[in-house]
Amino acid sequence: MIRDLPRYSNSAVRSTRRTWRCIVQAIVGAGVAVALSIGPATANVHADELDDQYEQVQAQVDAQAAEVGGHQSEWDAANGVLQQSQSELADAQAVLASAQSAEASAQQKSTEAAQALQTATENLTAAQSDVDDAQVAVDEQQKKVGLAVQQETQQNKSLTAVGLLFSNMSTSDLNNQLQWTNNAMNSIQNELDVLNAALDDLEVKRDAMASAQQDAQLARDTAVAQFEEAQQTSLTALDAANQVAEKVAASQSALDAVQQILDQALAQDSELRQRASDLAGQIQARDDAAAAAAAAAAGASAAGWVAAQSSWVTANIAPGQIQPFSVEQAVAQAEAMNGNMNYGDMCLALVAAFYGYSSSGVNSATDAANIVANAGQMQYDTSAIPVGALVFYDGTPAGNPFGHIAMYAGNGMIYSNGAANGGVGMISLDTPSSGWGEPLIGWSSVWLPYATA
Repeated sequence: MIRDLPRYSNSAVRSTRRTWRCIVQAIVGAGVAVALSIGPATANVHADELDDQYEQVQAQVDAQAAEVGGHQSEWDAANGVLQQSQSELADAQAVLASAQSAEASAQQKSTEAAQALQTATENLTAAQSDVDDAQVAVDEQQKKVGLAVQQETQQNKSLTAVGLLFSNMSTSDLNNQLQWTNNAMNSIQNELDVLNAALDDLEVKRDAMASAQQDAQLARDTAVAQFEEAQQTSLTALDAANQVAEKVAASQSALDAVQQILDQALAQDSELRQRASDLAGQIQARDDAAAAAAAAAAGASAAGWVAAQSSWVTANIAPGQIQPFSVEQAVAQAEAMNGNMNYGDMCLALVAAFYGYSSSGVNSATDAANIVANAGQMQYDTSAIPVGALVFYDGTPAGNPFGHIAMYAGNGMIYSNGAANGGVGMISLDTPSSGWGEPLIGWSSVWLPYATA
């Protein structure tokens, strides 16, 4: 049901290379040498030198016009079609170059946003630690104040008892008792002053943590936006690379027609045939380099799109949610848990564990799916699910009110419980639907707002 980036498989690249090679025949036949400049690839022989050599061959072909004059009108028509195809190809290459530039810019912004998110998260963690330390200081000082008050109360009781026994104390003795009482009260006041200072410090630390939380959320929102932009620009670059291949394929009929006419002209002159063949080999080497550069551009764009999708899965999380593992870490965790038999009927707990959580914070996959849908985060287009995405299934038709959830593994597979022997493993994306009677609902990023570390 799912195929990752099917248009950019090895067979597609080989097909693109074959269509590029067809340009060689057209250029030899029509006298049109187009310098293809996709990426850094260049030929050993410059395009203008190849054109000069071809003009010499063309002059000799023209010398045989009497023999092939009947085909001149066909030659001209085919040559016109070829020139139009080459013009469209040049336009497609310009679009590709622009798309690649935009893709590079978007990828840079995405990287910077990810770094800003990491910094904001680290600042939030440090602020939380400061608050915890300040709270400990307040708790300790409250204990000291309570102890001082307790001691002073006990001493007051003792003084009262002494006063009742010795009511005829001298003035000097009474003054001494009064001084002692004042000292005790001053000691309590000092402890209270320290407590007030600790409370003030705690309030400052809490304000700093609140500010850090706002910064972290802003950084997370920015990162999500940049990842989405990177996805779009990478897809644009992929489409542009496809356009280049399509324009080359569109010129195939013109290339064949020109080659056929050229073959007729070359049939009477073996030496001219050899010279044309040598020239065609040089042109083919030049265009092979351009084809390789086009394939590399498509591959790089596809890789950029996958990377942006992966980042989006773990950055697009609920406000206040604990940061999950990266997709790479989650996949590694799933592989490490292969065959684990401790998660029977605990699919949601299993997926939470993949992403480093001790608990999802909700009771069932159905509850989790409702939270995702209500937040507007459920995605229903299953033609390009990113690796690491949470995949939801409706258990109602099968009499399962708790539903099912798994993690997408790529290539139409998911990491789930209920695999071999009922343990953790990899199964088809369609297995819950076709095998268990639980239809696919949709997928989302790691949107688990109540998950705990």
